[in-house]
Amino acid sequence: MGARYIELDDITHLRPPNQVRTRDAYNNKFWRESYYFCMSNNRSGIKLITTIGILPNRKLVTGFFLFIHQDQVLVLRPLVEYNRPQFYDYNFKVKGLEYMIEGINWRLIYDSGKIKFNILFSPINKIYPYITDVSDQIFSRIGSQHYEQFGVFQGVLQINGKKVDIGPCLGHRDHSWGIRDWSSVDYYRLFCCAFSKRFAINLWEGSIGGKGFLKGYVFDGHENVDILNSHVETRYGKNGKEPQGAVIVIKDAKGRRFKIDSRTKVSIPVPPRQSVLYETIAEMTTNGMAGQGLCEYLYHETNPLKRFWIFIKLLNWL
Repeated sequence: MGARYIELDDITHLRPPNQVRTRDAYNNKFWRESYYFCMSNNRSGIKLITTIGILPNRKLVTGFFLFIHQDQVLVLRPLVEYNRPQFYDYNFKVKGLEYMIEGINWRLIYDSGKIKFNILFSPINKIYPYITDVSDQIFSRIGSQHYEQFGVFQGVLQINGKKVDIGPCLGHRDHSWGIRDWSSVDYYRLFCCAFSKRFAINLWEGSIGGKGFLKGYVFDGHENVDILNSHVETRYGKNGKEPQGAVIVIKDAKGRRFKIDSRTKVSIPVPPRQSVLYETIAEMTTNGMAGQGLCEYLYHETNPLKRFWIFIKLLNWL
């Protein structure tokens, strides 16, 4: 199956009841397994964000896909399936949206008649594990495992009979599972951008319980190299939290220093409980290279009026 690009753990962590790996999978309401894909095509202006999340303790599967064209929402489709009776291997689907493993590749499929797409994700680097020691005190409240990987997307989107070619273009995917209580996080910032098939940067930093954390890597065309330190200066909108852009400076384990300039193109507010999440597509430049990628900002927020404002803003996208 190509161990360089897909590990056994990358397939699924959901098993029939007599084969459950951990009691948390069926006893903790926050236990969740999710798959996520994001791509951006500079030439066509088409962008895609899609995810499937599985919550076995609640017998619940959620998902959505969002296509953006020329920085405007083309189609947004939330998907929910209640009372899923069992969760078995290779069951990555919800209401017509399906993620299928094909060797080391992933195929994303949806067909509702009016909206169809068939897109292949082919990896360009090895999987990078974000959290491997869930006993770490910093991560004990969100004791999840997490993979990240860059790749090339190519396929076709069809809306009301009109076909749009997708790619080839760059993007990334992630796979996470475990206890996902994001209300425990003070804040985090995630930056993902593939500048070419031989250079990409992935950085995740933030704070949990007042203690800072830093994870991430640089893919240099040969291997994933750990990021050792970072400094981020963000430009915010009028509310002081919506990111408009950032300057990110990182140093990797090979002693290389990179400065990345980011400018937000599309910002999508998402209101999870007791938190505010901004999912943004951004243009990024570094060392004479340009690309488009994902910048994600999450803040702990206990003020219900501010969460209500974010929810109203989200409705304006629908």
